[in-house]
Amino acid sequence: MSTTKITLWFAAIKDTFVNRFQEANKSAREVLEAATQDFQENIKIVEVLLAFKDLSNIVLPRLIDTTLYPELEWDASVRDSIDICEQELKFIKDRRQVIRESFAKYVGVDVSEIHEEDIPVIAFMGSGGGFRAMIGAAAYFSAVKESGLYDCGIYHAGLSGGSLFMAQLFSSRFQSAENPIQTLLEFYRTNLSTSIIDITNILQELANTSDPRIAVGLSFGSLIHKKASGVGLSIMDIFGALLAVKLMIGTDLTNQHGDFKLSEQQKYIEGGKSPMPLYVAVSHIRPWKDVLEPEEASLIPNYDQVYAAHIMKKDYYQWYEFSPYEIGSDELPAWIPSWAFGRKFKSGKTIERFPEQNFSLLMGLFGSAPAAPFIEVITEIETFLYEGKVKQYFKSAYENALKSLEDHTRKIVEGLHLIPPPHNHNFAHRVKPPPYELGHTNNKVLDLLDAGLSNDFPMYPISHPSRKIDVVIGFDCSSNAVDHKNFDISQDKFCARRGFNRIMRDETNKYCEVLDYIPNGKTDDERLTPAQKQFVLCLLQYLPNDKVDPTFEPATADFATLNKFSYSTENVDLMIKLAKQNWKDGEEKVKEIVIDTWKKKKDARLNGTVFP
Repeated sequence: MSTTKITLWFAAIKDTFVNRFQEANKSAREVLEAATQDFQENIKIVEVLLAFKDLSNIVLPRLIDTTLYPELEWDASVRDSIDICEQELKFIKDRRQVIRESFAKYVGVDVSEIHEEDIPVIAFMGSGGGFRAMIGAAAYFSAVKESGLYDCGIYHAGLSGGSLFMAQLFSSRFQSAENPIQTLLEFYRTNLSTSIIDITNILQELANTSDPRIAVGLSFGSLIHKKASGVGLSIMDIFGALLAVKLMIGTDLTNQHGDFKLSEQQKYIEGGKSPMPLYVAVSHIRPWKDVLEPEEASLIPNYDQVYAAHIMKKDYYQWYEFSPYEIGSDELPAWIPSWAFGRKFKSGKTIERFPEQNFSLLMGLFGSAPAAPFIEVITEIETFLYEGKVKQYFKSAYENALKSLEDHTRKIVEGLHLIPPPHNHNFAHRVKPPPYELGHTNNKVLDLLDAGLSNDFPMYPISHPSRKIDVVIGFDCSSNAVDHKNFDISQDKFCARRGFNRIMRDETNKYCEVLDYIPNGKTDDERLTPAQKQFVLCLLQYLPNDKVDPTFEPATADFATLNKFSYSTENVDLMIKLAKQNWKDGEEKVKEIVIDTWKKKKDARLNGTVFP
């Protein structure tokens, strides 16, 4: 073999060796990097598990830290009034000034033509409907923001799934973005592929944060927080913690402590820079559960007869509202500062100082539809059964099962909660001096529930006698969209309680029906102040649209049912596309109503008359 060939042969062997070595080295490096990453991830998972084990030691010392909870140095009292609080009145004044230019731009006139008093008080509403409503509301509000109308709004109310969207929107995680709503939509597109009941994924979500101990403390620490306050836990509290991990906890936890306090949302609306959020819940009032101690009962003449008549009264839902300023109900009426919710009250005063309740517990409360009374579960099943033999058999079987019960016993059975609702300290406990009347204000514990059990829209805070709202724009992503009569039934009940006549003004556009709510001065509930201010509702239901996909009906789609907590990117994209197209098809009608209301208010001011 020649010297040249030998040289080439050795060179080839060298090249082969070097290449093999480099490949082996690369593979080893990749294996090492993968192993290192797995090791680091496992270490993070271990940190999460250790945090759960040490949860009490993480949370309890923080509950006495006045830098985290300055309210520990404050006392609170119950405000007895149907009027809105001074902070909200100031917000309204500030917000009117802020939106003047935006409103001029929206209606297409020079700002000099806009008088602040003429600007309609506009409220936006997001309905219930689980994650479907959360995503649908975000998509609708994104389109509303693009139209310029959101910047003209004063209130943003949400219920159940609609409130989950609000909870995220008014948090540091999304308020820090240039376009919070659009950032939220992108979050939904890429972060909902796994369910909140996928425990492995929940652990991974916690592990992916900058500090797993803090992440576990902020979310599941709420359970220790609540237990330390002296009130019992419910499975819906755990549900709230899971929601918080999935929807609220970010990778960087630096500024997230405030996201778990409702009162901290004040900073996002101060000076009127954004619409004011209004969350809602209801208490299931069952008169048959009310009772007084013998010495208390002795102060009431003919107590036995009074008690016998009281327990025969029908169950009903009492509405509560939650804002960054106050929590309470105009049905009592009783209000406390938001930072005082979670502590014990008696006779209208706090009897201890305790940190504000963790917001994750409120998220579980706002979305606690699974804790519905038995009769509501039966009714929901009937709603989704097609007319025919199956539905008739179901109704017949149910009636036969209960026909042997007397009316009062049946009422008790149908009012039972198979899943306990969230328990809270009752801030209205014995709020008035003795003699005490029969009623739930005698209870130390207040159970609160998803308000969608009463109405899939937050109509009660919207119609608060002191808010004087003119135009309501409601996005209905609930199951009501399947059959319009479901909406009509719930609205008829609301109107009877609040004291409205509901009149259809325009139903020519199915993507934006227009209804007038006119006070009639009467109510079928003595606990409520009759409505005093009329308003117009623009109802935008989440309906199928041929321009998107005629076969896609959100309320009945398999992937978008109430019990679904995972959505693919394709699912979310379809939902966004439908909501935006529906808004586009109803937008002109909404704008027509807003401009018409503005002109009527302007004419009333110039003519010296009162706008109704």
